[in-house]
Amino acid sequence: MRHLLLLLLLFLLVACAPKAPVPPMLPADAALKERLLEELAQVSRAFRSAKGLARVKVRLRERDVSARQVLFVEKPDRLRAETLSPFGQPMLVSATDGDTLSVYLPGDGVYYHGAATLDNFQRFVPIPLQIADLVHILLYQVPVIAHNEVGIESTKEGYRLILLGDQELRQILLFDREQRLQGADYLLEDVLQLQIRYTHFRQGVHPFPLAVDLQMPAAQASASLEFSDVQTNTAIPRERFDLEPPAGVEIRSLP
Repeated sequence: MRHLLLLLLLFLLVACAPKAPVPPMLPADAALKERLLEELAQVSRAFRSAKGLARVKVRLRERDVSARQVLFVEKPDRLRAETLSPFGQPMLVSATDGDTLSVYLPGDGVYYHGAATLDNFQRFVPIPLQIADLVHILLYQVPVIAHNEVGIESTKEGYRLILLGDQELRQILLFDREQRLQGADYLLEDVLQLQIRYTHFRQGVHPFPLAVDLQMPAAQASASLEFSDVQTNTAIPRERFDLEPPAGVEIRSLP
């Protein structure tokens, strides 16, 4: 995805984690490689939207956030999150259509509005990912790096599809024995930058993961999300991603 390489390069500024060993490339099974690549392509097209209730946990350095959220997610870069209090009332409502970001804090009576940049997004959602990347990850489409070589390994759990890109960028896609995508690792100069894991699959023609876990050790960040109720590929009105300020609130501009 267009933002991912730049984001990974930014992670080098804090990349003090120990280097992971480079696994040996095994002789490639061309037919199996093609099947796994086709499965990756199919699952990336399977889900275009989702809405539901989820438990979200985020850790950024020493800061921990845990809350229930009502989520609306739609490709390519539309996201709405309503963070609920223990009594089920909205404490924070954020929405973006990919271009603009709006955030309403009912308790403070303040409405923020500005560009949907990474810096603005992180002011309210402490996850060091571009909005478009986060949307695709939540919809079971892992960003795939530009690559010039593909390798494959067989493991006890399944298969590892290894994509080698430029500037010592490497992506490892994990599949189980049924050739179902389980997650992905992104390494830059052999340092793990981002790890994605999917679990708790809901059955269907294309099983949908109800839980996703993100680890970003170089940025000292992690996040997890688990849906307790979700609908996929449902129509979401565009106005869900265009949050209007309630009457009488203070309006503040974001950079």
